[in-house]
Amino acid sequence: MPRSVRLALVGVWIQGVLNLVVGFLSLALMNDAADHGQDEGSGMLRFLAVLTLVIAGALLLCGVFADKRSNGIRVTVIVIESLVLLSGVVGLFQSGVSVLPGIVLALVVLRGFSSAEARNWFDR
Repeated sequence: MPRSVRLALVGVWIQGVLNLVVGFLSLALMNDAADHGQDEGSGMLRFLAVLTLVIAGALLLCGVFADKRSNGIRVTVIVIESLVLLSGVVGLFQSGVSVLPGIVLALVVLRGFSSAEARNWFDR
């Protein structure tokens, strides 16, 4: 595995684990609020928390199966990271610089998985 892909894979694992933690914590907080009768308008937040868990699962699965060298894994990571980058840029205008670490991590992973080395390695 090329060094750039290995470093990008570390970023995939970090994002996957962080998304898993954030998704479960968000659902736990929403369930606690629902137990106290404060669940008004939480449908969209619940959807986003579940979507975060789905993305975490996809990233972790890509991390697990990256050694299989399937081009589908590379494409899946690129698509997810592009969406993360897009949502980070939108978040940059809404909430300021607090989303910069996520943008930087997405750029690092995108660069690693989009390189010619990665293409050659995943294509077998």
